[in-house]
Amino acid sequence: MGYLSAVPDALLRKGDYRTFDAGCGNGAFSIYAAREGNEVVAASFSPREQEDARRRAGVAGVNGIDFRTLDLREIETHRPSLGSFDQIICFETIEHVTDDGGLVRSLASMLRPGGSLLLTAPFDGHRPLHTEDADPNPVEDGSHVRYGYSQQRLRELVRDAGLQVAGEGFVSGVVSQKLTNLMRRLSERLGVPLAWALILPLRPLVLVDDPLTRLLRYPRLSVALRAIRPE
Repeated sequence: MGYLSAVPDALLRKGDYRTFDAGCGNGAFSIYAAREGNEVVAASFSPREQEDARRRAGVAGVNGIDFRTLDLREIETHRPSLGSFDQIICFETIEHVTDDGGLVRSLASMLRPGGSLLLTAPFDGHRPLHTEDADPNPVEDGSHVRYGYSQQRLRELVRDAGLQVAGEGFVSGVVSQKLTNLMRRLSERLGVPLAWALILPLRPLVLVDDPLTRLLRYPRLSVALRAIRPE
């Protein structure tokens, strides 16, 4: 079994592939995939997030992303209009959904034979970030309904969906997490734009994220997995 890179975007297929970003958030990975030649459909339940993502794509000079506002809990009703995909990315999304197994099964069924699913979710052994609830409410209100996942649980989800695990690993170490915490604290006090401006000069520190995390044996923030639909 291959080891999954600490940077999930490094595993995205580059070129003429059809990609679905299930829970695209700020659109960063959709923009990356489109820049690498993918035909991208990017989905989010939030019209505000979609508008922000469109704006970011425009600033980045990336055109042609099909942004769609839809609820992934109702993905089955949208499948005819979405079609099939060579790859699906679902990053930090399933922890928001009560029926995570149903969502993964739906995504798996949308993959073409040989297609891949890239999945990340909070690691159940991570340290809570600033403002994060270590015991989240199971009611679906847009926030997390579960704290995290083990590698074993992610394997079970994709195997139950008929996929084969091709690689797994962890994402985001001590430096990334400390910067995230700092960003959250500064945003509370100064607002997001000023917080981003103050954090930006510190971003190069992520270059030592992996070695420092290993040295300190600090728990990663997220668990990641790549799965393939059999030919």
